[in-house]
Amino acid sequence: MAEKLQKFSKKLKNGYQIEVVNLPGYNQTYGVAMANFGSVDILLPDQKKLPAGIAHFIEHKLFAKPGYDVSEKFAEYGANSNAYTSYTKTAYLFQTLINPYDNLKVLLDLIQHPNFTEENVASERGIIDQEIQMYLDMPEWVLEQRILNQLYPGDPIAEDIAGSSESLQKINYRNLLETYQNNYRPSNMDIVIVGDVDPDKVESIVSESKFETFEGVPATEAKTMVPIGEGGSEKMELSQGRSSFGIRVDTPLRNDDLVKLQFELNMIMETLVGESSINYQELTNQEIIDDSFSYNVVAENDYCFIIISGSTNYPEKFQQYLQKHLSYEQLYKVLDDQKFERIKRDAIGAYLFAQNSPDAIANQMAELHFYDVNYLELIHLIDSIKREDVLKIAEDSLKKDNYTYYNLLPDRT
Repeated sequence: MAEKLQKFSKKLKNGYQIEVVNLPGYNQTYGVAMANFGSVDILLPDQKKLPAGIAHFIEHKLFAKPGYDVSEKFAEYGANSNAYTSYTKTAYLFQTLINPYDNLKVLLDLIQHPNFTEENVASERGIIDQEIQMYLDMPEWVLEQRILNQLYPGDPIAEDIAGSSESLQKINYRNLLETYQNNYRPSNMDIVIVGDVDPDKVESIVSESKFETFEGVPATEAKTMVPIGEGGSEKMELSQGRSSFGIRVDTPLRNDDLVKLQFELNMIMETLVGESSINYQELTNQEIIDDSFSYNVVAENDYCFIIISGSTNYPEKFQQYLQKHLSYEQLYKVLDDQKFERIKRDAIGAYLFAQNSPDAIANQMAELHFYDVNYLELIHLIDSIKREDVLKIAEDSLKKDNYTYYNLLPDRT
């Protein structure tokens, strides 16, 4: 449980932040190294714009070292490894039952000492381009890109995280290295290890890691948000249409206030369109939606939005229903004190349940580090939310000017 977890946290002399959660007797160890750098970060300190997809490209190429692949090293020590790039973060991780310290050394090797050459960059372009082309045939992916472009027209977040065939051609070993040096500095990263490990041993290994440090800080840019798109539709080879409804929430909030906002927006969506809601039941009874219907709340620095989507044979009814029923007035009617307390208990319960999963602990702890939120105190942040807070957020956010949509329609020709 959250109150029983103990975290060792320290900023090391070499600039790395480490966080260790010791779980005595637990067989599995999970480690993650996360950089505060993702697909939307396409500026260098001189304000020069980088090609879309460069963060994802670095994620791929860091695994390739002279003469070996890092994933093979993990396998030698009995670990599964993976990595992912999101809008604002890049993470490298391993999961193992044995050799946690050896695997930690491999993790450090992975994020250090890049091997970017003209030859291996050129070969990687083809691999990533194949990945991009594959996603172009996936309706779920296409719909997400289209609705993001309606929510943030022309913004980097509307680009595919992997980039495009065109942007890949602009990525070379020089801008890869420059981007890496500006964003993979120890002070811009967090390393979390969860399992039956000795914090002092972890500290020693990371402290002794030879890492070439670089001066400067990652580039930042004041966001100037353009007006939200009016929505749109297109035809695609589908047996059933897909529809997406977007809500953009422009907010200056940062750190714990932003994390709190994400929980509040989730509470709003769970009340209005969660599986136990009246709206969900009505949409189902009218056969407007099926079990693919879902919502997702994203709250990041400079970006806060909600996407509701699913398969439907009635995209116009789907959009009209949500336009009408996603409102402060309806939330006020259905979110009484009893309902609010139940939803808040559910959020706390989900947080506590995650304590049984080392990967959930590690990933969320690393993510929250960049918002100055202590993962072990997250329960207090959730518990501090009041019904009137949620209603106020709904009043500010659930406005038609914040709404947009996109439909994928079956091509019957």
